[in-house]
Amino acid sequence: MKNFSPISQIKIKHHFLFLLMAIVVCYYVFNQYYLLSNPIKSIELVFSDKVTKEEIPIVYISSNKESEISFTKVYRFHNTENLVYQSLLDDKKKLRKLRLYFPHPNKTVGIKSIRLKSGNDEISILLKKFKKSAGIKFIERPNELKLETHIVNGYFELPETYIYKSDFINIYQLVLSFFVLWVLIIIVLKILNPIEFEVFCIGNLSMILFLLSIFLPAPIYNITLIIIAVLNIKNISWIAIKSQKTNILILGLFTIYLLNNLFVSGESFNELSTIERFLPLIILGIVLPGISNRKFLSLFPYSALCIGFWLLSTSVFDVYIHQNFKFLSFDFFTKYLHPVYFSYLLFFSICFIDLNYKGKHKYILEFILFMFLIFCGSKMVFLFSLMVITINFIKNIKVLFLIFPILIVVFMFSPIKNRFNEVLKIDDFTILNEKHIENPYDTRINGLTLRLILWRETLETMRFKDFFFGKGVSKETNHLLNARLEKLGLKEHIGFNPHNQYVDTFWRTGFLGFFVLIAIPLYSFVLGLRNKDKLLIQFSLFMIAVMFSESIFGRVNGIYFFTTVMLILINSSQLHENRNIRN
Repeated sequence: MKNFSPISQIKIKHHFLFLLMAIVVCYYVFNQYYLLSNPIKSIELVFSDKVTKEEIPIVYISSNKESEISFTKVYRFHNTENLVYQSLLDDKKKLRKLRLYFPHPNKTVGIKSIRLKSGNDEISILLKKFKKSAGIKFIERPNELKLETHIVNGYFELPETYIYKSDFINIYQLVLSFFVLWVLIIIVLKILNPIEFEVFCIGNLSMILFLLSIFLPAPIYNITLIIIAVLNIKNISWIAIKSQKTNILILGLFTIYLLNNLFVSGESFNELSTIERFLPLIILGIVLPGISNRKFLSLFPYSALCIGFWLLSTSVFDVYIHQNFKFLSFDFFTKYLHPVYFSYLLFFSICFIDLNYKGKHKYILEFILFMFLIFCGSKMVFLFSLMVITINFIKNIKVLFLIFPILIVVFMFSPIKNRFNEVLKIDDFTILNEKHIENPYDTRINGLTLRLILWRETLETMRFKDFFFGKGVSKETNHLLNARLEKLGLKEHIGFNPHNQYVDTFWRTGFLGFFVLIAIPLYSFVLGLRNKDKLLIQFSLFMIAVMFSESIFGRVNGIYFFTTVMLILINSSQLHENRNIRN
């Protein structure tokens, strides 16, 4: 059997990494893009029945370097023959995305086919798959697709983004970018050490899979939650659960939501979607106290770096195609993840590395994580993360070599700079005094003013008795806020939650749920001070702060992440658990 030298092994690993990155990017490109030789010159609709003028959609597109649909020019359909309508597009532009808007509500049309014409080629669109839609109900029939429009300007977007052979003229730019990215990943791999466990067993393996899956798509983390619960039944310790008040508070919060759903909301067992979302509270609250080990937290920086590099590699391709750096920001960067929730993972990873790594390795990892954080665009999380490393400036002047480059990137990266600027406009607060907002796209509606409006409108739905028992945790409660937003004129924000976990919990469960919610991070903070546990202090303060700006339990990722981290921190010792991490 042939022996490999250490150098050969490293090369093999790097080659495998390059191959894996290439596969991931190719998979993304294959699923997101459709390659054409010539620009699209027209779109053709074939209806199943005669349509009126009000039932015919209009077309908006994005083209060339645009990142979003442009509404500066509308393309209209014209009848070419019986039931066949065609819209001529501008074939001088490189059409990227295409949306069909239905201006009039309460209309029903049947579409037999959608075809795009590109040069001499004709592309048929599958009627079962659309990228985005709003205000439209799809009813599949054997030979057609029925569309019911429920709102003004309901729309659907074709599934692919179109690219062209001419986009690859300067292919060296893409190759060079991926080469730099590949080198950066190799550097990170050399810095990170394998995580060592004294006893490697099925229970530990299930925990590893669970922690690495929290920010993956829904079926994966649900499956790993079931696995960790089943494989660790014998490790459940009621003594461990009762030993920490935070465990009891987390279980208590779930109980309050459950009882509220059964007796206050009036839904009983008929509507349990909220309770299903909160199930991780009780499962993790029972399982984790008996198996918590702080070494497991080392997996979160691994997860953050792996996901971040995957997102970055796909965004590099997007930037190359569109020649637009906006594809490195916010939803364009995080894609299937909510950017704010991914930023929570990045914050914790920065805190963990700041406390457990030393020297240049720490600054390299923190700088990379900060770049991902800048691309996510969460202002509050960015400032909190910057505070964490700035505190170290008191102890180590070398931190300046990390802070200055980060600040330079922030000032050069216009998307996040604009997000900071928008909340500093004092005039935008005048929108809070308006009884009805005529323009739902009013530029005064920014991240801060929208939140203030959401908090106000949420609390305005409450009456005196609701202060004790809340309005209920079922979906019916959401309709109360939606009705007020629609009356106010914010039709584009119907479906939003209050974007404040304190307001959200108080609104749904009253004072009891509110007090239990706020007691979780407050008690954990006090415990952190008592034990001089810096990581617990930082995470508790962070949790207290972000609940002001987001309904963090509005998405199951938030429930999984905050519950898991808090339970592991509370139920494990901080001493000598991370000695394996490289200095």
